[in-house]
Amino acid sequence: MRGGIVRQAVQRYFIFASGYTIIHFEKEGTMLTILIVDDEKLERNGIKFLLKREKEEFRILEAANGKDALGVLASNHVDILFSDIKMPYMSGLELVRQVRETDRDMEIVIFSGYNDFSYAREALRHGVVDYVLKPVDPAEFSKTLSRVIGNIRTRQAEREQRERQKDYLMKYFFIEYLYTSNTENADKLEELMSGGSCILSRCVRMILVSASNGFFETDEEHFTGALKDQIQREFYYVNLNSNESLLLFTEMYTDYRALADTLHQFFWQQFDTDCYFAVSEPVESWREMPEEFRRLEKLLEEQFYQPGRHIFLSGEPGENTQDTAGEDSEIMEQISNDIKYKDLAHLRLDFGRLEHKYRAGGKFSQMYVKFVFSSILKEIYEQMDTADEKILSKKVDRLYHGRKIDDVVDIVSGAVEEFEKYIQEQQDGFRGEITTVKNYIYHHYGEKELGPEKLAALVYLSPGYLSAIFKEETGVTLNRFVREVRMNKAKELLEDTNKKIAQIAKEVGFSNSSYFCRSFREFFGTSPESCRKGMTDEESIQEVQES
Repeated sequence: MRGGIVRQAVQRYFIFASGYTIIHFEKEGTMLTILIVDDEKLERNGIKFLLKREKEEFRILEAANGKDALGVLASNHVDILFSDIKMPYMSGLELVRQVRETDRDMEIVIFSGYNDFSYAREALRHGVVDYVLKPVDPAEFSKTLSRVIGNIRTRQAEREQRERQKDYLMKYFFIEYLYTSNTENADKLEELMSGGSCILSRCVRMILVSASNGFFETDEEHFTGALKDQIQREFYYVNLNSNESLLLFTEMYTDYRALADTLHQFFWQQFDTDCYFAVSEPVESWREMPEEFRRLEKLLEEQFYQPGRHIFLSGEPGENTQDTAGEDSEIMEQISNDIKYKDLAHLRLDFGRLEHKYRAGGKFSQMYVKFVFSSILKEIYEQMDTADEKILSKKVDRLYHGRKIDDVVDIVSGAVEEFEKYIQEQQDGFRGEITTVKNYIYHHYGEKELGPEKLAALVYLSPGYLSAIFKEETGVTLNRFVREVRMNKAKELLEDTNKKIAQIAKEVGFSNSSYFCRSFREFFGTSPESCRKGMTDEESIQEVQES
């Protein structure tokens, strides 16, 4: 480019400023980088002047010729390249040829005079998106810039859409793999993760989060964005249902108990939500996650029995109250399991072992023995939804005022007898109660509040107890069963009716249509729109891979 061309353009800019509209581009993502290549510094300064008149901010790089430009491109990502055609050492045409060998997406614009038009046409054959005639008209330059930025934003949007679709499919097959351990789901998931860096493939720890108030219908982007700001670390988020989500982390040596504490405070302070957290042991590969996930589900069942405790660690040994507590951990854990699983035969046996131990030994303090037996008493009463808290409080008070071991044992032994009678009265009704709950779900899936609390009230059981026997009888959790019924009904409505997606979402119990669409994708591996069109999961995968 020869001297004076950009100077003329700048002068023309001021002449026509009154009729010149600056194009405003909303920032999306990172700042765009522009490389200006021209052997005349004055001309480069002129282009920079025009760029700085735009409302969008740019990162601007410079080079005096094509050879220098290749050096700049080797160490910088460039979105837009402005280049003169005629330059020493390496022409603009040769620069374009070499750039296109390695970068098909870079937007390239050349400057060409009327005498160089043949060069401009050749440049267009090599992938130049546009050219600007000299002397540069500021308005035409702005239009060209607007056009190339539009191309970039369109590609960004398309790429983000493909990534979102791929992420939905990944989460769908991952969730299926977690619940079923099916190798076909694992193979499809691995296929989706191939060909690039996927955070899921690098995750080594899981934290299962439970909230009983439907919290996870919260807008995912808002929630995860706030969480990222809080914990300042990389994680992968998977929503399981409105009450449960899974967080996966890549760091091996982080203090995950402390991280769980931070998460508990975050949910409570930011969203006024009381959550429970089950922290996994390290896993060597995502293929090991289903087994560990089942441990986390089992751990979270403890929240019913220990409502004051919010964090549970997989593989964690029982906490000791005193130095002697370690000697009792095995028996106490067994008794706790006996109570939890309603194993009456072993409960009597294990309670007898504990009684014998304390009657035989004098090395235990009176207060410690009372603490142990009061803990058993509380666990028993927590399991009986008919129990009166005032009666429990009086029994605990009597226990701590007991003057001998017989007094303490008699109080807890009486509670064991009450528990046995309670369980015997309940056992005959298990299957009938499960049938009642399932029938209610089949006929009332459209109710928004269809959680354990409401369903348990129908059959006069506690929410935790209903959840336990429902899983035992059906093989799936209560929340999972509700989700399956709702999703299958939604699929039926999409295939057999012309109802709008928002209307269908409301009919199957979702107040938030965007959350419904996300849940549908994760459950079936395809969007509601694709389902209505008759697209299969395999077709969706193929569509993602081909795009």
